[in-house]
Amino acid sequence: MAHPWLLVNTVLAWLPAVLAFPLFTLGRDARRGVLWWGGVVLFVLFLPNAPYVVTDLVHLRSDVSDAHGPVVTGVLPVYAAFIASGFLAYYLALLQLRRYLVHHGLRARVPAVVLGLHLLVAVGIFLGRWSRLNSWEPVVHPRDTLERVLLALSWSDAPLLVAAVFVVTAAGHFVTRAVVETAWAELAGRRPGGAALV
Repeated sequence: MAHPWLLVNTVLAWLPAVLAFPLFTLGRDARRGVLWWGGVVLFVLFLPNAPYVVTDLVHLRSDVSDAHGPVVTGVLPVYAAFIASGFLAYYLALLQLRRYLVHHGLRARVPAVVLGLHLLVAVGIFLGRWSRLNSWEPVVHPRDTLERVLLALSWSDAPLLVAAVFVVTAAGHFVTRAVVETAWAELAGRRPGGAALV
């Protein structure tokens, strides 16, 4: 089961976490100028790529049917690692943003920002999966993108699909955060002066 899209989608999934590093970690105290805000726009545009990986489960049935070896030890672990990687990237991207907000005294706004991003991401995933819209198209083809977005969001099933994706995205982030931060707390508890994640 060698799919080029597995590698491409994994790279795209990790791009938001990579973008978050200069924006929210290295640039934590940088002046928020045009360049910084441009980076934030790119971050938001590419953020849906991280949890988007869960929608690639649509390929699982055909991969199981075409498998030449054991499914349980061959196909399923690849998909599990692929999806876990995407949600880990999503968690790390949002972790850096949360730390940035806390650093600037905006801890109270963190839940609203995270929930708002979950909603934007759900819309982005919906547009990517059902309208085949790519993250870079709003920058490269803004007018065509706007028309496609309005058309897609006018579908009668759009609200239901976006709501379903929102639940999956928020739940995936919650589970990933719980697993990572529990593991980190265990590890930090065994080391003197171990730091906690925000």
